[in-house]
Amino acid sequence: MARVNCLGVLVVDALSGPLAHYPEPGSVTQVVTTSIRFAAGGGAANTGGALARLGVDVGVFSKVGNDVNGAFVQRELEDHGVDTHGIKVADGESTPFTFVGIHPNGERTFIHTPGANLTFNVADVDREALLTADYLLYQDCWVLPGFDGAPGAELLAAARQRGVVTLLDECWGLGPNRMIFETMLPCCDYVLPSIDDLHAIYPALSATDLATHLLAHGATTVVLKMGAEGCLVCRGTDRTHLPALPAPVVDTTGAGDCWNAGFIAALAHGAELLTAAAFGNACAAFCIGAVGGTAGVPDYQTVQQRLEAISGC
Repeated sequence: MARVNCLGVLVVDALSGPLAHYPEPGSVTQVVTTSIRFAAGGGAANTGGALARLGVDVGVFSKVGNDVNGAFVQRELEDHGVDTHGIKVADGESTPFTFVGIHPNGERTFIHTPGANLTFNVADVDREALLTADYLLYQDCWVLPGFDGAPGAELLAAARQRGVVTLLDECWGLGPNRMIFETMLPCCDYVLPSIDDLHAIYPALSATDLATHLLAHGATTVVLKMGAEGCLVCRGTDRTHLPALPAPVVDTTGAGDCWNAGFIAALAHGAELLTAAAFGNACAAFCIGAVGGTAGVPDYQTVQQRLEAISGC
């Protein structure tokens, strides 16, 4: 079985909704929702947990505090079957936390406390364990200040030298940064960003021009995730748009992360590029039908059956 290692952020998510609007001091000081759910979140937890649900051997490398929230995140991942030996537990630091407001249309907004993620750096990682994999996903560019840019690029380059397939995704996090992103592109076999986030640093570029730009800066393959519009798959001079699968929208939290999981799982099963991207679209469709980053993701066979039913094959 192929091994996937995910380097990224771990968070305790408190998902609450439906949230029509936020409170306003001195005016509307309280807003009532009808539900709340606590779950392991953050890119590494979402993609790692979804990969485990899909039957892939996966490990997560991150940092949490030595507190009740850190124990909760680790227990949640272990219950899913994720290898948590790569998680650094830090005394005197807090585990990252996010309040996720789920809005009536399924969109979400965040109030985030970075905690231990601000100090997470290369010294916290067992380098040999991290690079012992078939696939290495750098999950959360712009949220990993101790890795983003040159340190992360060096890790990805070292992985490629060992024959590891390298993948890069981003998260709005501490703010999109063009220089950091472009520094890491030459070390990536696959770059899997959200087009909405990239428009913050490339506002004038269309989807096709944006992908061409990233390829010109060293990425081998680019797949732009475009939400309800599906994804744009780009390699060499080929540009292929794959539409999103129809699905009820309950909560879009983790949809991009679950797309990554489906894509990587399909690659690990020997799928070609476009088939893997379609599998990513299918996993994202399952994800948005349930509250939480991975709750809606089923096993690999179920995702495959949904794709086959839609294609009529």
